[in-house]
Amino acid sequence: MNRLWSFVGLFVAFVFALTYFGRPAQSDTTATPPRWEYRSEAVEPALLSQRLNEWGGDRWEVFAVERGDTVLEQDGATKLKVTNFQVTARRSLK
Repeated sequence: MNRLWSFVGLFVAFVFALTYFGRPAQSDTTATPPRWEYRSEAVEPALLSQRLNEWGGDRWEVFAVERGDTVLEQDGATKLKVTNFQVTARRSLK
C-alpha cells in the first residue's frame, strides 16, 4: 500500500509541475502589433546596390524586388532588356 501512495504522490507532483511550469509566461499587458510605413520606387539597374545600401542605412527592410523588362524586337529576334527594378520596403514606425 505504501508503494501505491508513493506512486500517487509522484504522479500528482508530475501533473503539478507540468501544469505550473509547462505553460509560457503571461504578461499583464497585451503587445500591440507593430505599425509600418511603406515605400516603393523604380530604381535603375546601375544604381540598385547603392540605393539598397542607402535604404538599409535608414532602417528600411526590403521585402520585394521586381524586374521591369522591356521587350525589344530586332532583326526578327525578341530580346528582354531590364529597364528598372521596382523595390518595395517597409520600416517600423516608432
